[in-house]
Amino acid sequence: HQTEDEIVGSGFHPRAGMPHAEIFALLEACGHVNDGVESARSAMDDMTTATSNEHQQVLDLLEIYKSEDGASKLFKDCLIDSDITAYVTLEPCCHVGQTPPCALSLVAAGIKRVVVGFRDPNPRVNGGGCKVLQDSGVDVLVLSSAAQKDTDSSGEEIAAANECANLVEHFVKRISPREEPIGNLDELINGKKRRALRAFAGRQKTDGTLHEVFWPRDFSISDKDKKDSEFGERVNLDVKFLERVDNMLWDHEIILLRLNNVVHKKKGAKLLSERIANELNAHVAQVLGHTALLYRPAFNPVLDLDELASKDDGNE
Repeated sequence: HQTEDEIVGSGFHPRAGMPHAEIFALLEACGHVNDGVESARSAMDDMTTATSNEHQQVLDLLEIYKSEDGASKLFKDCLIDSDITAYVTLEPCCHVGQTPPCALSLVAAGIKRVVVGFRDPNPRVNGGGCKVLQDSGVDVLVLSSAAQKDTDSSGEEIAAANECANLVEHFVKRISPREEPIGNLDELINGKKRRALRAFAGRQKTDGTLHEVFWPRDFSISDKDKKDSEFGERVNLDVKFLERVDNMLWDHEIILLRLNNVVHKKKGAKLLSERIANELNAHVAQVLGHTALLYRPAFNPVLDLDELASKDDGNE
């Protein structure tokens, strides 16, 4: 709130298919929920800290939002009489996906000014969100990540823009279409390429450069469950763990999952790693004990699987 220096709403994007951060902030600012951040947490299936009633309330609100003219039903002019600035890490979306556009929701609510930390490079947005806002009379400021000619970008603004860029780096990769879609990796990777990935990971492990991700310790998981071969099919997928794995795959393409904190049987590790791979469009190259080798090409692929398989072919 500009005149009172008061935060009237905040939120974050909980997971794919859910509304973006702006919507949870608007739900709080317009009085539909008490806390936009907690509401976003409650939308995460296996990490909710809310009671069942609160969780259901959020789901009901999100169903309204996804319905025809849902943004107007929830937000129409609710902030029109207030001098509100929205600070967003990433440019508000302007396209219809599984949810309505965030830019139009901000307009519907009567937001006067929007400060954008990072312009969305996704071709479906790429300045379109800012244009929707500006065309509707909203004052828009996009932070500059470097000093520009004919601008008065301050050091504080540049630092904030760089921080926003770092925050959204992996998210932008997830939502931006690839120049060449990778398709179904399980269908594209044959036995020769799988063996090449295993050999490459083996060399990385030997020289200490193989990156590993550990399933977090959870004392609510009993030893009986860990020894159950089918538990890998039932255990909730920890959202923060998935995000960490996703980020590591973007950065390194091939990683080792250590799952001994959740499963003690190879079958359980296989079931669990396949679920993780399915969530992240990755490929399980190998399962050994309670470890699994995951592979997914980076946004700009580094490993050339054909070349890798060709080099290792003579060593088979």
